[in-house]
Amino acid sequence: MNMKRLESFLMIISSPLYLSFSSIAVFTLLYLVFIFKPNKNHINNKVLLKNLLESFELELPEELKRLDNHSADPQEFS
Repeated sequence: MNMKRLESFLMIISSPLYLSFSSIAVFTLLYLVFIFKPNKNHINNKVLLKNLLESFELELPEELKRLDNHSADPQEFS
């Protein structure tokens, strides 16, 4: 009789423990993903677009014409 009580007690306790440990693991993974994700640089995207349009010999917008490929100053393009 004690064995059945122990089994039922363990089944009652195991569900919240499993849920809490799995949610801690999921939140830890999400936290690590947001911390270590690579930063997308808006200027780099513009340089890529400019290079792509130039390779297809298409007309560049004024904003991309002013863009310098070697510039690293993000305030210049804001």
